Amino acid sequence: MPKRVSVRPRAGLLAIVSLGIAWAFVMHSMGWAQLSNYAQVRALAAGHAEIDPWHWETRDKAWFAGHFYSVKAPGLAALTLPAYLTLDAAGAKSVARDAAANASRADYPRWTPPDHPDLSQYGYSARRAHHVEVRVENEAPLIWALTLVGAVIPAVALLLLVRWVAERIEPGYGTAAAITLGLGTIVVTFAAEYFSHVVAATLGFAAFVLLFREREGPARIGLVGAAGLLAGLAVSCEYPLGLLGAILFVYAVARGGRLRRAAAYAAGAAIGAAPALAFNLWALGSPFRFAYSNAVAVPGRTGHAVLGLNSSGFFGIDLPRPGAAVDLLLASRGLLTLTPVLVMAAVGAVMMRKRGRAAEAAVIGAVAITYFLYNAGYWLPFGGGSPGPRFFIPALPFLAIGLASAYRRLPALTLALAIPSVTFMLAGMLTFPLIGDNGTGTWANQLSSGALEQTVLTALGVHNGRLAVAPVLAAVAAAIVFAALATPRTRLGDVRPALAALLGWAVVSIVGPTVAGDPVTPLADGPAALSLIAVAAVASLAALLGLRYRERRAERAPGRLAVQTPTP
Repeated sequence: MPKRVSVRPRAGLLAIVSLGIAWAFVMHSMGWAQLSNYAQVRALAAGHAEIDPWHWETRDKAWFAGHFYSVKAPGLAALTLPAYLTLDAAGAKSVARDAAANASRADYPRWTPPDHPDLSQYGYSARRAHHVEVRVENEAPLIWALTLVGAVIPAVALLLLVRWVAERIEPGYGTAAAITLGLGTIVVTFAAEYFSHVVAATLGFAAFVLLFREREGPARIGLVGAAGLLAGLAVSCEYPLGLLGAILFVYAVARGGRLRRAAAYAAGAAIGAAPALAFNLWALGSPFRFAYSNAVAVPGRTGHAVLGLNSSGFFGIDLPRPGAAVDLLLASRGLLTLTPVLVMAAVGAVMMRKRGRAAEAAVIGAVAITYFLYNAGYWLPFGGGSPGPRFFIPALPFLAIGLASAYRRLPALTLALAIPSVTFMLAGMLTFPLIGDNGTGTWANQLSSGALEQTVLTALGVHNGRLAVAPVLAAVAAAIVFAALATPRTRLGDVRPALAALLGWAVVSIVGPTVAGDPVTPLADGPAALSLIAVAAVASLAALLGLRYRERRAERAPGRLAVQTPTP
């Protein structure tokens, strides 16, 4: 027994490290958001805030006082600036060009400029379009290197933090919760993309972790102030993290000595948010002027023909719309359609409340509801072509805490919905994650043809896509195996409710996009999308039946199962 106990912490750490390796191997294609962040880091490297030399690379830009600016918060660019300066000084741009040349010779090159680019994005100039597209192709490997610092490492830290909290709520189940977050939600994509969502979510969740730790012991004002600092830094990376900061403020002061705690948290938050305000003052002339106010809606021939992309409501946010809420749940990229395991995360959070974790359960519920309503009120609920609502990412680590209770008390149900979530998220990560309205049949078609995302091996000259992603799949498999080793063997019990839930998810996935009014749906897109749903359902069914068979065999040998079926 002592040996078994010592193995689990190591297995949990190895599971998260293995998943981090999988993320690090993937080299995603570039989009407007990544290129906007990259333009901003280059501007900072040059000592100014304007992105004028690179503005044609991205649509995520603003026009103010005769110059172009990235609409992104400055945190990610500031975080990755030292890495960029180091790489640039070491001649990494020429290495990146060589890597892009290798990738262009792949069986299915993903960075090569299209034969017929959308000229409206380049001021209707074919020459400019070609020049910019080639430049973006050559930049992709260097942006990948910055992604390691700005997304992959923060994502690994996020999973470690989730595991730490979940282990204190349901000992033994923290790794399962963390790996499900990393593989069964859109974190699996954005952990390897040059977006600011993951690093902002990590900072915000780290603020919660400090407050959680402080509440577990004697009052320590220093930890409260440090939590406020992290919450403020999260805002410097992603402005909507201010919503999370407000929720955590309530959590922070819900203890004796409220005035001192409120002052400490607020002071820390102000210091953390100061870099973003200072950047606005430097770049735009006022700490409270944000580039979003002047976001380009139509580039036209000048690059700024029409402004006001986020002019409606408050920076594009109005009251939540029922239609948007339905889309967020049931569309092809909806939460229930692609990541049904989040249902069990919510159920687990309710269980936490019933078992003496009312404050933490309230935080989870408040964060999830707040960010869902925020997404439903934003003019672009999914945030563009994301494989799910990317502005919901700050809520995901909080919901993941609930997964520990769900795995502990409803293991069959949780596993039944986790496997389809992992299947769909992996399919997206390996093929075309920023799917937009193309429908999940795109993922199935590209998986079958081998048209997969580039990886480190592609950049080194491996042409076959399946061979190039083999290390990614091996690392993912290792993460799952280590997570299983880190988790106590729990009796599944009756699997019939799990089978019913699996059937319900399959129906939602097939019919939901039609109900949501998607332009491409499984019912209208032929067998491709249906086949992916079938594969996910069969994989889940096989796992449940296999584990149930092993369980029945173990029942004939008393003592084989370490954990009995818990009482909800």
